[in-house]
Amino acid sequence: MRLTSPIGLGIRALLSAGVAGAVLVVSAVVATVSGAALLLAVPALVAPAGWLERGLLWGVAVSAVLVLPAFAVVIGYVVRHERRLLLEGTAPVTAIDDEATRALDGDATRFATQFGVPKPQVRLHPVPAPFAYTTYRPSDPLVGVRRTGSPVIVVSKGLVRTLPRDETAAVLAHEFAHLANDDLRLTAWLLVPLVAAEFLHDGRETPTDGREPLEWLLATVALIGVGVFSRGREIAADRAAAAATGDPGSLASALERLDATRSSHPTTDLRKHARSTNAVSVLPTLGTDDSVSGLRSTHPPLETRLESLRSLTRDRRNP
Repeated sequence: MRLTSPIGLGIRALLSAGVAGAVLVVSAVVATVSGAALLLAVPALVAPAGWLERGLLWGVAVSAVLVLPAFAVVIGYVVRHERRLLLEGTAPVTAIDDEATRALDGDATRFATQFGVPKPQVRLHPVPAPFAYTTYRPSDPLVGVRRTGSPVIVVSKGLVRTLPRDETAAVLAHEFAHLANDDLRLTAWLLVPLVAAEFLHDGRETPTDGREPLEWLLATVALIGVGVFSRGREIAADRAAAAATGDPGSLASALERLDATRSSHPTTDLRKHARSTNAVSVLPTLGTDDSVSGLRSTHPPLETRLESLRSLTRDRRNP
């Protein structure tokens, strides 16, 4: 069974949810135990023999009451802070004095009708790096059981200048496909365990001493869980965008052109690690090198995506 079929995508989502849930539970336990250790550090030095064993349970209970609510507050703050960063400096495309940029609003109206979703606002980011992503606003719910919030599609000035008109529209259709597939809401759920794990871990690629291997493992496993989900969703969004535009070649050409420009226009200033899952993007955003790849990658290899689009072209030629 292909894991990019409807059933396969469901299997991916279930696997990712299981991994994310396990990471969140373990992260909460680690935070609670760490808090209990701090609470009991001083009493353990002066308490009589045997007291620590009796007080350990109370220490864990008090730590859970104090630490877990604070842990949740920190996660919410990090997520909303990154959403603010993703929208910082952007402006509605309708307010831009550029015909190619303003035309994106008309494309958004058309794609909203085609995909059957409410029309999101499309905003322009002023940087020269070519990219496009969809994110929530900081005021939107952290997670939701239904389609909630007000998604925003962001395209950069560099993307509008780099791509021809048809390829820009194909990239926009890719972002609309993510909205139609409810990828943004589902990704928001997966972001919570990843932020929790990375809050415990300092973000280094490998553990540097004996104190943090568990935290490193949690962050790595959480990122793998995100990748299992998102790689299949990227292929599905590519195929849906190609169907909406009727031209798989335009998106394929856009992906090749954007990938070729990534090394000269790094986007790591936008988001890193957990920040990459605060948005669904047409290209990977964890950096321009191979430091985050394989199972931890949020996107399939470019050649895999291009082959999927080529197969659509062959199907159109040979019905």
